[in-house]
Amino acid sequence: MLYSTGFEFEYALVDRDGTFHDFTDLDFAALQSALADGSGTSDENLVRGDLGIKSGYWYLEGDERFSTDGTFTTMLVKGVEIRTPVCTGTAEAADRLIDLQGDLTARLDPLGLRLGIVGFNPVREAYVLDPPLNAWEQQMRAEHREYDHAEVSNLSYGPDINLSFPELSASEVVEVTRRLTYYSPFMVPFSFSSPFHAGGPWRGPSKRTYERTWRRVAARCFVDAPLGDPTMVHKPRIPREEGRIEFKAFDAFLSRDLLLAGAALTLGVCLTDELPGIADAPSRDLHQRAATAALADPEIASGAREVLTAARRALAGMPEAGHLDCLDQFLSEGRTPADNLLDAHSRTGLMYLPEGLR
Repeated sequence: MLYSTGFEFEYALVDRDGTFHDFTDLDFAALQSALADGSGTSDENLVRGDLGIKSGYWYLEGDERFSTDGTFTTMLVKGVEIRTPVCTGTAEAADRLIDLQGDLTARLDPLGLRLGIVGFNPVREAYVLDPPLNAWEQQMRAEHREYDHAEVSNLSYGPDINLSFPELSASEVVEVTRRLTYYSPFMVPFSFSSPFHAGGPWRGPSKRTYERTWRRVAARCFVDAPLGDPTMVHKPRIPREEGRIEFKAFDAFLSRDLLLAGAALTLGVCLTDELPGIADAPSRDLHQRAATAALADPEIASGAREVLTAARRALAGMPEAGHLDCLDQFLSEGRTPADNLLDAHSRTGLMYLPEGLR
């Protein structure tokens, strides 16, 4: 089946000495000035925010703050996000991401900053709104669900895998989104990369999944029809967004190969007819079990094997099928990418990858 795709990838910001930076010390105005006028500002296929921050292929990510009359005042920056243009395949999208990463790295270098990869803020114990929300902000956040759970989203990092299938109807798009939501806890262990919290190892491989995925959607879609759970189904903001499916539950992938594997797994789950499960909300129990035990949990391991097998069959004859091969080793060894981060931490003390995606 024909499809189009694009990736969004959130990066942390670290300095040349390996110090992790976040909303406690990142200067929004200085960063916004350094990153302004980047590539992609004329791409009409990109959704733009109304504050002028999301205007190209990269932009700052964080928690937006407003005055009592609704005037934007600043952003408490957690990091920076790259989004690729719409591509005809996952390998092309990965190549574009790497190219844009190089351009962004050059922009950050004069500031002494580099791109880092990790699924959850490894040094901060909590994100506390300071100052507290004023009355206008409280009302706005009650009306706009994308601001929900900032206490988690401003600590977490991860990719969005975006897929569109021109042959699917609106109801079929929603059905696929429900399938991704159901099978999310069995897909995400292949991406786990957040085994640290508050300056040291946490009690499992994914603090991100433990805190975030059941609070926020695992997947969402954009269709111009009143179908499905309103937290999962959105109206398209631009015509090109009609039919877009977005899988949001993965941790931050640690390599290009893993990103391609996760994208292929997502694509295969979208295309298969072998996975009957559907859900309107991600399972808190299964995601938290995956986050703490991963593939050592028999039900999680069995589900992971099921989705990988179904995805491989659905992708038979497509080049994307080969990208799944690296996931077999994780299954056979009962490991996740978080184990590699823990191994590196024991050698170097670092709790993240400081060089961006490779």
